[in-house]
Amino acid sequence: MPHIVMEKMNDGDLKAQPIFAQIERCQEDVRRRAFELFELRGCEPGQDVEDWLQAEREVLGQLPLETKEDDREFEFQVPLDDFDVSQVTVIVTPSEIIVHAKTEAERQAEETEALAAQFAANKFAGREVYRRIELPQPIEIERTGAVIDSGTLRIKAAKAKARMDETATVAA
Repeated sequence: MPHIVMEKMNDGDLKAQPIFAQIERCQEDVRRRAFELFELRGCEPGQDVEDWLQAEREVLGQLPLETKEDDREFEFQVPLDDFDVSQVTVIVTPSEIIVHAKTEAERQAEETEALAAQFAANKFAGREVYRRIELPQPIEIERTGAVIDSGTLRIKAAKAKARMDETATVAA
């Protein structure tokens, strides 16, 4: 099973990463598209969640997610049939995991000069998907790993142990 490139960082390092600016731009695109869907329905209230989910599917290519949890760890499975290991990055922080997979649009070089060419005009030329997983409790980033097996990304993340000061507070 090939292992995935993982970027492990503490919460303080997040804003310095270009992927977070890119995610913010994608979120803005989702907000804009959800509002367009609202307008297309004649601005009738009551379907805001459906508009948002539809916009996410259109803009982000939202990946399905299966989650398992026990006392010690979380396990996530994300189908990535169209991607190979070199196209997948997993970013891990104590409070979230972000999956980013991207294929490049293929362009074959020819010996002759092109008279006309047309390539995909949107930002998903090739294919690019994100999945952000907000964790219900902190994890130990150094004890997190990911592999792709039969087209499925499997991520295992060890839960962080409660700090002594938190344990003492709860016991009191």
